Amino acid sequence: MKNMASSGSYESHGPPKHFPVVTVNHILKDVLTSYLQVEEYEPELCRQMTKTISEVIKAQVKDLMIRYKLIVIVHIGQLNRQSILIGSRCLWDPKSDTFSSYAFRNSSLFALANVYAVYLE
Repeated sequence: MKNMASSGSYESHGPPKHFPVVTVNHILKDVLTSYLQVEEYEPELCRQMTKTISEVIKAQVKDLMIRYKLIVIVHIGQLNRQSILIGSRCLWDPKSDTFSSYAFRNSSLFALANVYAVYLE
């Protein structure tokens, strides 16, 4: 809902219920662990797993909140004494938009899952 402010610009009201970051972090942990706990790194399998895991996470988080646009990004890579930097940028309102993130690793691979939640008015 937007109200016309006295200066002629729109004033935005935040969401009535905030995005449940802690709950989403638990979902990320549970999904990554259940899908990747015993997996060995294999490029083709991991490429497919990023799609599957992203869809599962999005479905579970979407069940929690309906007024947010969700962007789910999952990275999976091989653990092999290398380093990786992953960056992202997004324009959003810090009063209503947020994200959750969880990093997972086993003896063969690492995974990073991010959920960006942008409030829809």
